[in-house]
Amino acid sequence: MFAALTFAIVSHSSVVQGLDDALHGWAVGHRPSWSVSLARVVTWGGATAIVLPALVVVGAIGLRRGRPVRERLMAGVVLATTAAAGVYVGLLVTSWVGRARPPLSEWAGAAGGPSFPSGHTTAATIFALCSAWALTARTGPGRSRIIVWMCAVVWALTVGWSRVWLGVHWPSDVVGGLLYAVAWCALALAALQSVARRVAERRSRTITGVVPAQSSPGGARTVTLGSSPTSRSST
Repeated sequence: MFAALTFAIVSHSSVVQGLDDALHGWAVGHRPSWSVSLARVVTWGGATAIVLPALVVVGAIGLRRGRPVRERLMAGVVLATTAAAGVYVGLLVTSWVGRARPPLSEWAGAAGGPSFPSGHTTAATIFALCSAWALTARTGPGRSRIIVWMCAVVWALTVGWSRVWLGVHWPSDVVGGLLYAVAWCALALAALQSVARRVAERRSRTITGVVPAQSSPGGARTVTLGSSPTSRSST
């Protein structure tokens, strides 16, 4: 879906731009001053200077109790690095597409660079999804897990709304940021799970592998292959 939307943007689809013009015009014409102030606060939820360091903390909290501090910090760093890589690739896509933003005269907030996909929406969505995944990893199925995922959805959508409401992005920029972030997180999760399986398999082979022979009190040597001990007479 993200690829299809990107193609439509690059090919200057009149349908997409028509919808953008209509929704952008409605937003700019129906935003009271208090809502603009609210949007200026909400939009910080997609600032990389805030969400990336926060992911280090979230990743550390997400590990189950009893894990050493070093492992917790490492988990947080991996989570933040994954998100940072996603944001960086998103910026490369933004630069490649090179879409112009809405007219500067209609802005009610700060922005810079090309428009598609929305960088704030991308960062906010990646942060929300990574946080939800890390926090629900230590909770069982139930209401708490549903609440965490609902909060993640609200976080991403609210930041996306703020970018449109401030007039600095077209609505399709926000949709593109959401779709790209979901795709990135899905690929990253699959990669991390693959690495985790390989590490677990190596540890399993190490535990069930050949254990060095030890002499028993009766003069026999016990050699352990996997979990089955065999005895050999000494000569």
